[in-house]
Amino acid sequence: MSELENKKNAEHTFKFKTIGIFLGICLAVLTGRLFFLQVVMADEYTTMSDRNQIRILSTPARRGNIYDKNMKELAISKPIYAVALISTEIDDKEEVAKTLASLLQDPEITPEFILDKIKNHVRSYEPIIIKRFAYEEGLSIITQIEEMRVDLPGVMIMEEPTRYYPMGSLAGQVIGTVGLISAEEQDLVENYGYSYNDWVGKTGLEKTMERFTVDGKEIGLRGKKGAQKVEVNAKHRPVATRSTQDAVTGNSIKLTLDSNLQRVMEETLVEVITKIQKTRPKAQAGAAVLIDVKTGGVLAMVSYPFMDPNDFATGLSKEKTEYYWDENLKPMFNRAISGTYPPGSTFKMVTAVAAVAFGDWDPNERINCTPSAWVQPKAKCPRAHGNVNMYEALGVSCNNYFQEIAKRAGNDALYQAGWQLGLGHATGIDLPGEAEGLLPNEEWKNQRFTGWEQQWRLYDTYYMSMGQGYNLLTPIQMANYIATIANGGKNMQPHLVDQVLTEDGIAIWTFEPVVQGTLDITPEQLSAVQRAMLEVSTGRNGTARSLFANFPADIKVAAKTGTAQTGLVGDDKDKDYHGIFVAYAPYDDPQIAFAGVMEYGFHGGSSMGLVCKAVFEEYFGLNSVPLPDELPESME
Repeated sequence: MSELENKKNAEHTFKFKTIGIFLGICLAVLTGRLFFLQVVMADEYTTMSDRNQIRILSTPARRGNIYDKNMKELAISKPIYAVALISTEIDDKEEVAKTLASLLQDPEITPEFILDKIKNHVRSYEPIIIKRFAYEEGLSIITQIEEMRVDLPGVMIMEEPTRYYPMGSLAGQVIGTVGLISAEEQDLVENYGYSYNDWVGKTGLEKTMERFTVDGKEIGLRGKKGAQKVEVNAKHRPVATRSTQDAVTGNSIKLTLDSNLQRVMEETLVEVITKIQKTRPKAQAGAAVLIDVKTGGVLAMVSYPFMDPNDFATGLSKEKTEYYWDENLKPMFNRAISGTYPPGSTFKMVTAVAAVAFGDWDPNERINCTPSAWVQPKAKCPRAHGNVNMYEALGVSCNNYFQEIAKRAGNDALYQAGWQLGLGHATGIDLPGEAEGLLPNEEWKNQRFTGWEQQWRLYDTYYMSMGQGYNLLTPIQMANYIATIANGGKNMQPHLVDQVLTEDGIAIWTFEPVVQGTLDITPEQLSAVQRAMLEVSTGRNGTARSLFANFPADIKVAAKTGTAQTGLVGDDKDKDYHGIFVAYAPYDDPQIAFAGVMEYGFHGGSSMGLVCKAVFEEYFGLNSVPLPDELPESME
């Protein structure tokens, strides 16, 4: 072998050795790395792998039901269909969005709307709800989607529970509405385990009882969502379900509300308003409350115009949206707890309490009511009543009498009596949005006005004594104030929720009646005020005498009519009055108290008095008397 060949062989040998060493080093590195990954880091990477492969999907829970006092269904859940999509299963998102929008035929669901939903959806493996349909309507949508399945990859139909209200608009503002969580409710997502696909109580009892908590435990209408452990592939597409945890239905609530009384109150209110509108077209709204005198339980609560919660269950149409947000009608506004009105002459019992309890006034003492006594700054009486005592004065609603005893008792006594009767502050009713009303006094006026008007004047006392001036009360306050007079001076907390029930109907919480305060008055003094209210419905000249003339002797009604100037800018002070009526019965053993306001109803007896009569007839099982074709007008 030549020297040249030896040299070449040596070079080849060196190269092979070098390559071998290099490959050996690489193999050692790879082996070490594999050992590190598979042995040393095995547990950690197994956990990471599981995190990448397993996703937790939530399943919606059914809300608890709402029942009236006789366990009639007011709110339940029923299945609906939801069109949804999983974005990770869609390659051409623009095309699918275009096809789906064309199929749904909803002007608000455009391709851009769908693409924006996809873009803002954080958990890509969870379905994105595009639109919900009522069960019957959803059947046709399912058929169309199935027929176009090839063109709609990633689109799916989900079945979920939604709210349904079997009695429609009955007690609509009381029961309330549900809706999707909004941006303003971010705290529910961050702190209470909600997601943006969840429905939540928005108004009424649906809101109050959403997460009702007792002793730190949540026992409200909201259920507990279930969960599915889903395995996904590298593209986040579900491939298998590992395990399932069923959703838990929310607790139900039984109310004090009686749906029969509620229906009578609503139907009669509409009938009376319809008749009054023939001569007073501004009469378009009203509110009324019927309350259990002994417990504070609300038996009926009406606010008109009505609101049907079903309209909000799957989305409002343009026509319904215009109706619910009409600034004049305000159907979403619960006038029974949020509307504030001058009480008119129905305030005169407050004046009577102030005089006999805090002013040491003898209810038998007479005051002369003649034009010569109506000197300014007093308000005039509709007519001269002559010498009247408290019983006669309340029966005929004598302004002069109550102005005079208010002057002698003083404004402080008026304020003290009103406050103890539950006026000027919230009653504590278990509904959102309750107004406090206004019970004025010297301190309030000093803070409210400047200059000469800061000082409390004698005419302020005069007008306050008749329920005019600055007085503003809600119907729930009026009803509770009358109930306080009826039950011996105990101011009970009004409430609607009687019990919280499990899905099996077992009571896990029951409301215990709450005495919020006691009127500082003797039984004899309070009896005088009660007797004066009886004179309104039974006295020879009582302003509500004709209303209850057909009632049996053992069901006497204590009442008071009211005709209140609205005090609103633009209204005619000689023609535009709210009709107000309050009452309780039976007089000898009070059970129920009523208060109602008809906006622009003029006289309380011929407007809300008729509603009260119909409700009392239903409650006591009496034969109802149809309303006359033409309602009488009277002025107290």
